[in-house]
Amino acid sequence: MNLEHASSPRVEFDSLSCACKTRMFCRNIVRRVLRARIFLISIFVFGNLLLILQVSFNCESCLFTIARTERTMDCPHLKRPNQSSIQTLNGYWQYQGSIETEEIIVNSAFFDDRPMLGFSTWIRVLGMAANFSSSGLYCHLWYEDHPNPYVTQAVLNVTGRKKGYRLGKKLFIQYLFSCHLTTVYPLPSHVSLVGNQCDNSSILLPVHRPLRTNPEHEFGVCVPVSFGTIPVPQFVEWIEFLHLLGVTEFNVYDSNMTGMTEVFDYYINRGWLKVFPSPPALNLTGVDGPKFGSAAALNDCMMRNLYRYRLVLVIDFDEVIIPRMHRNYSAMLSYVDSVNNGKELTIGYGFRNTFFFRDMKPDSGQPSHLWTMVHRTRSEVAKYRAAPKSFVDPLQCLSVFNHYCFLPLKPKVRPLYLSVQPTVAVTHHYRLCGFTKAKCKEFFDAGYQDDTALRFKDDLEPRVKVTLKRLEDLRMKQQQQQLEMQKVTRRVKIFNAFLQNS
Repeated sequence: MNLEHASSPRVEFDSLSCACKTRMFCRNIVRRVLRARIFLISIFVFGNLLLILQVSFNCESCLFTIARTERTMDCPHLKRPNQSSIQTLNGYWQYQGSIETEEIIVNSAFFDDRPMLGFSTWIRVLGMAANFSSSGLYCHLWYEDHPNPYVTQAVLNVTGRKKGYRLGKKLFIQYLFSCHLTTVYPLPSHVSLVGNQCDNSSILLPVHRPLRTNPEHEFGVCVPVSFGTIPVPQFVEWIEFLHLLGVTEFNVYDSNMTGMTEVFDYYINRGWLKVFPSPPALNLTGVDGPKFGSAAALNDCMMRNLYRYRLVLVIDFDEVIIPRMHRNYSAMLSYVDSVNNGKELTIGYGFRNTFFFRDMKPDSGQPSHLWTMVHRTRSEVAKYRAAPKSFVDPLQCLSVFNHYCFLPLKPKVRPLYLSVQPTVAVTHHYRLCGFTKAKCKEFFDAGYQDDTALRFKDDLEPRVKVTLKRLEDLRMKQQQQQLEMQKVTRRVKIFNAFLQNS
């Protein structure tokens, strides 16, 4: 399914008012500009060429009309799906297929024109699929004011575990579906996916276009799909610690978490947090249901923030990358770059994992609500690429997953992935030991005290204390308001009963 070997459609001008010589002139100019391979000059010349067509030749309809292509004419009956034909799952996912045929489940689509791609532009669709034929899947790209789509074959990249998740007789695998565009302008407004080229689709996803801009945030966090609950003091400690270290925006994909509404609302109102609903796409048992959406969620987060974040940090609620030499991430990574002699094309910085098991005896002399201070007995540092956590450059990564950039944007360009030395920083993972008894005993026997987190106690503890006090005040205020509403309701009932009896 390599697009380089796929034939490009013939694009025609949709106006008889443009003379043949004008069309040939335009095409020759475009070809010559594209061959120059100078991105900024090409865009400037191409944009002015369209302006000349409109003003000098009074040829407003001489824009590229995608609907008049050979590929579209192969499927002349295709029409844009209407709202009644779109199939959804849990109000969040869209899907195409049935029990007998292929099944495609998707949730978001993005226009991708990152500088490293040059003139190549794509629509990236996030989701999963099962039971599709060897011929692959197809994209239907829909344009405003055009009833018919442009049809092209999708390029598939696995974004999760290759063995997938089985539901009944179907094996679902997480994918990034990529649809190649043949023109820079106009952009499609929606995209559909199908198994057979000329099938009508029950998917109609809007295409989001991340705006090119200077990064608004140096570091932004993307949390994999979250479910269950986490004690509020620990969530507050986690987000305050990362903010202290330099993270200024957090993204959480909520798969029916419980007991988190108040603390989420608090940080949303502060402008730190964004929460996206992410219900399970499939009725898988246990935690597999929410986890199956993690790849789509993480890449949705990365694509939404392509130009907003300089680096994306993928991390869970029970993990913190803690510097051992510096006070914040900016200083830490500047040091790493200087040691690396300032090499460019660094796709990510990986930090090796170490467990701070909460099963081990805590330090009772520290504040009980601060996990990072109470639990300071750790395991040995894990080996390279054994469940690390990473900062990832979104402009160089095609697909990210829980630990590092899963696929580089340009496979033939080998950007550097730096494994940061444990003397600089490691990932502190605060969890219960879920291994076998023998393995846990081995960890516990070899554990030793690490006081690195205490370096930040004087700055972290008052932040957490103030936030917990504010949350308690808000909770008490809400309770008081509820009591007042109950009193008003009772008075209204008494008054209504009085009126009825009078």
